[in-house]
Amino acid sequence: MKTDTATVVALATPEGEGGLAVVRLSGHEAVAIARRVAPFFGADAEVESHRAVHGHVIWPPGDRAAARAPVGIVPGDTLDEVVVLPMLAPHSYTGEDTIEFFCHGGRMPGRLVTAACQAAGAEAAPPGEFTRRAFLNGKLSLDQAEAVADLIAAADPLSAKAALRQVRGGLDAQIAAIEGPLHLLLADLEGSLEFVADERVGPPRAEVARRLRAAAQTIDRLISLVPAGRQLRDGISVVLVGPPNAGKSSLFNALLGEDRVIVDPEAGTTRDVVTATLRHEGLSFVLHDTAGLHPDGGRVERAGMQRTVASLRGADVVVNLTEASLLAATDTDNRRDVDENRQAAVIEVATKIDLLDERESGRLAGSNDLVMTSSVTGVGLAQLKARLIAAAEQERIQEAIALGVLLNARHQDRLEACRTDLDELITQVESRYPGDEVVASMLGTTLSVLGEISGRVHTENLLATIFDRFCVGK
Repeated sequence: MKTDTATVVALATPEGEGGLAVVRLSGHEAVAIARRVAPFFGADAEVESHRAVHGHVIWPPGDRAAARAPVGIVPGDTLDEVVVLPMLAPHSYTGEDTIEFFCHGGRMPGRLVTAACQAAGAEAAPPGEFTRRAFLNGKLSLDQAEAVADLIAAADPLSAKAALRQVRGGLDAQIAAIEGPLHLLLADLEGSLEFVADERVGPPRAEVARRLRAAAQTIDRLISLVPAGRQLRDGISVVLVGPPNAGKSSLFNALLGEDRVIVDPEAGTTRDVVTATLRHEGLSFVLHDTAGLHPDGGRVERAGMQRTVASLRGADVVVNLTEASLLAATDTDNRRDVDENRQAAVIEVATKIDLLDERESGRLAGSNDLVMTSSVTGVGLAQLKARLIAAAEQERIQEAIALGVLLNARHQDRLEACRTDLDELITQVESRYPGDEVVASMLGTTLSVLGEISGRVHTENLLATIFDRFCVGK
């Protein structure tokens, strides 16, 4: 499907000092506008797609352009020395005629070339406009377009790998594997409607139910990968908890390798949740240093402990700290708070082992479930990081990466809606078969919901919601 929209332009690289700045121009007037600002570009010959040309960009001629010129610039002034790369439809990112200007880096060259293109007739591209056009022109599915934004935002190698595989069609292939058999089933059901009422030629009820259950199982598998997608996209939430002075802030700093939070012998120094990201083995761990949990405390401390409890509810991994010298005395209140307010793996950590004598250290060394640490000497930090890796949903994360599936909340919502529809449909088929026409109608509705993931079914509001989150120039 070809769009009929204005030709747009935007700086496609971040502003600031750098080797290059790229200005992207796309639309049916792209070549004509490029010629107005770069007269050397195809002036006497047909433009050859994907063949770069070198020359100078000028401020375009004409009264309209002159009125829009920056101070000190007049029509015909040279703005920059550039390389122009034409990518003609349909062989471009957007599927439209696209021209990219490779300018000198810095704040002004790219900004001036962009302004010159606007003076020559282009409009400023809103956020995500180029990717939106790629979707509308059939170059990307909607889930692939979303993965472009995930790839740009990726902060570690594994999340980038997953996003790139989804850009290349991973999730799209999984959705197609569900849709294909269901479309065949729908065709079988609709084909049977052409026969007289007393002749049932559609697939047997048991076969209909079997095919619906197969689709439901595949959807269940995808839904089970939602947490892995969140962890790849947003990082694995790791909450450090324990009583006051258990060494949470010291361990937090030691894991990060820098002093991010204040450490003091006075109990209750940490009153709020402090967050930082640890990148390790290709994954991001979002560490939360929290206020100490204990039965007493003033109003401010109680407010801090409430935030600690709230953090526990959203944790993927809980690191429960106890000062090594106090391990003999069980802190039941702290452990109860951990158990009641989390749905995550718990790593038990003994802190400050550098303060123990040899006999006490030997007594604790035999516990395989306990990670012995010292934020002063660094003992146990490597073991704790290894436990964090093990506590992450490694198998599901690797499965998500292998499939190229980086699911977000929108995908989850549509998959769960489809799953609910299929449950209802299976119940109808197995209990009191309502007839091929009704089953076909219900299945068609389910397929429409599923089609919203790839964008086969979409609304302008949905597109606005997705592409408004993109950066300008992509």
